[in-house]
Amino acid sequence: MSTNTTGDEYSRGREVEERQQRQPAVSPLYRPIIIVVWAIGVVIAFVMTLFSNAAATTLWVVLISHLFLAGLVRQDINSIRKQGVEWGLSRHVWFAATLVFPLVAPLYYVYSGRIVSRENERRKRRQGIETDGTGGTDGTDGTDADNIDDADPA
Repeated sequence: MSTNTTGDEYSRGREVEERQQRQPAVSPLYRPIIIVVWAIGVVIAFVMTLFSNAAATTLWVVLISHLFLAGLVRQDINSIRKQGVEWGLSRHVWFAATLVFPLVAPLYYVYSGRIVSRENERRKRRQGIETDGTGGTDGTDGTDADNIDDADPA
């Protein structure tokens, strides 16, 4: 049994390490559009209720916006998964909830942002890039208190 084959979970060697280190940052394609479409839908529904007595028209606006937002969430999840982020079963829950409930799209926006930033941080750590923003590698704030010159007390 060979442990140096590519494609299985037992892969080892320089080729596999280089392939894992070359992963670019995750960039969700549809995430910025979701919040904009949701906000526009809320504004249209609000304006329709102010200037129209027809509740059916407002219902159609909400229904169409839900379908459109659910499609955007599905496309966003698929684009994130194609970039190597695995969500598990919650991706189905987010899609179904966006289809049914009106306030889920902004919650998905926040949740997917956390997922993407967590994956990007993991990829940066894997590539050896320092993510804490400090100059030191020892976990301090970047100042070196041991090298203060005691010759000049002023």
